[in-house]
Amino acid sequence: MKSKNEKLAKRLGTILARLNAGEHLYLKDLEAEFNVHERTIWRDFERLSYLPLIREDGCYFLDMSSVRQQSSNNMNKLIQNTGLESFIPIKLNMNNWETNDMPTFLFKNVRIEDVSSFTDLFDVLASAISSQRQISFTYKGKLLEQVQPYRLVNDRGIWYLAAVYHSNLHSFRIAYISQFQLSDDKYKQQANIQDEIIRQGMQWLSIDKSDVLIQVDAHVASRFLDGDLLPNIQVLKEMDDGSLLISSQVTRLHDVIPILKAWMPHVEVLSPVSLKHELIRDLYASLERVKMM
Repeated sequence: MKSKNEKLAKRLGTILARLNAGEHLYLKDLEAEFNVHERTIWRDFERLSYLPLIREDGCYFLDMSSVRQQSSNNMNKLIQNTGLESFIPIKLNMNNWETNDMPTFLFKNVRIEDVSSFTDLFDVLASAISSQRQISFTYKGKLLEQVQPYRLVNDRGIWYLAAVYHSNLHSFRIAYISQFQLSDDKYKQQANIQDEIIRQGMQWLSIDKSDVLIQVDAHVASRFLDGDLLPNIQVLKEMDDGSLLISSQVTRLHDVIPILKAWMPHVEVLSPVSLKHELIRDLYASLERVKMM
């Protein structure tokens, strides 16, 4: 024999399903269907008072326009929170999605990494982020412990874990993460870290060291050789005009951008190309700001 709670759960589930299907439900009909007193059905609708219900002459039904508006609000919030505004640059109205059987939007040939090989890892990483628990994992053969996961980020089609390790924000390509373990130790997320994740490209936050190749004019070369402007400097070649071809091995590419900008045009970045393009974009942006003054 079913318990009172089981009967209530089944009754509420049936009523909810039929309301969502757009049905108009009458108290008298439900009383006979479930073999309960009319007052019991009335209390059921009281429990569902959080829904946009309309009552007319003992009949209950959903205000579907409110339901669609709420769905639109939720969808817009999802798009905003996941950074997809550039893909769907409009305020969504669910009415526009339901006018016919043909979907309104279609994405074709989106250049994005296939996640089928690490779907399970996605789930546990998302759980660690939501519960703010530290993790450990092996990354490219190296064990990393007490990592604070902040966000799963897709940057230029590649999936990364944005996380704090040894007090610094880094990006870890998810495809290279293995031997994952979830810790019981918790941490508190910082707003400034979230802001940096939104602002920075993941390629600038890689924990892997990168070789930066630059050419430095002769009259400033000594400043690079004698000081500590850039880490791990090596002179590769002295050019005929006295300029130097030097390399620097850095952990976070973005950290060297302010230094290189301060010495332009006396330095030229040769590689990586992404760093060179970033400096060029910053230069053009600065010129545009000057024109607007």
